[in-house]
Amino acid sequence: MQGLSFPAVTAATAGALGILHVVLVLLVSAGRVKFNTGLGDGGNEALSRRIRMHGNLTENASLLLILLGIVKFSRVSPYLVTILGPLIVVFRLCHAYGLSMHFGPGSNGFRAIGAGGTALAIIVLSAACLIVAVPPFR
Repeated sequence: MQGLSFPAVTAATAGALGILHVVLVLLVSAGRVKFNTGLGDGGNEALSRRIRMHGNLTENASLLLILLGIVKFSRVSPYLVTILGPLIVVFRLCHAYGLSMHFGPGSNGFRAIGAGGTALAIIVLSAACLIVAVPPFR
């Protein structure tokens, strides 16, 4: 595979998301011990938030990393991965922090930035994948 370079930004993004994943797993585990709840959230809002923080990262991280890797190797733009990789980590951190805070009903700024930024990153990366899938761009 001559000409392919190591996907450093994608690897760094994966590493950062992996560490965040472990931190969130530990928060859920600590919450389960603290609130004496083995399965589910036991009706406890704090534990429910921890579970959602972890679950939401799990729901989005895999897709984001797959899309990021495809875009990297497609060479659609040398800057797209460089810009979006670190932003994805920031978005996921914002979302987790926003979910951890109790601001009353509805959303809050951190959660909105995290969710909106993640959705935007998925849309942009998905569009880039679709563009390079069309024969003239391959």
